Amino acid sequence: MSEAPRTRPELDQTGAARALGAGARCIAVQVRAALYGLPVEDVQEVMSPRPLTRVFHAPPALAGVTSLRGEVLPVLDLALLLGVAETSVTLEPCIVVVREAGGQRRRAGLLADGLAGLRDLPEGGLVAAPATLGERARSLVVGVIADPPPCSVLSVPEIFDSPLISALSGRIPG
Repeated sequence: MSEAPRTRPELDQTGAARALGAGARCIAVQVRAALYGLPVEDVQEVMSPRPLTRVFHAPPALAGVTSLRGEVLPVLDLALLLGVAETSVTLEPCIVVVREAGGQRRRAGLLADGLAGLRDLPEGGLVAAPATLGERARSLVVGVIADPPPCSVLSVPEIFDSPLISALSGRIPG
């Protein structure tokens, strides 16, 4: 008996974590007191903060837009996407430019409190996200690098598909 197709496939955390592969690396960013990893293959570059232009009637998760080599770059507030308060002004905030490798080739900047270096994915793989993780964050996290300090690894395609920014693409979440 075959299973009926879903209208929006849920993130298969074990499959997504496996797709990162052994020896994969993540750029760790700090959002509040927590560390989050972005797979290196999804990161285009890291920029120092620059002035953002707010977009009228945009979702709150869109911090604004800026210019990157003459192209408009939407900048998303990673803290809001993860379900914590807005990214605070810190000593070394950054914008991590991520891109989708396949599919629609979407690109955006992610506003974070700071960089925390590179993290190697453990040979044994990622561990499951803790049950205490908020609902928004849980939908974006594919697993956790458990070695101290723990680092939750994010799925860039799931960030782009977040219901908090779906109005930007004209798609209805669900």
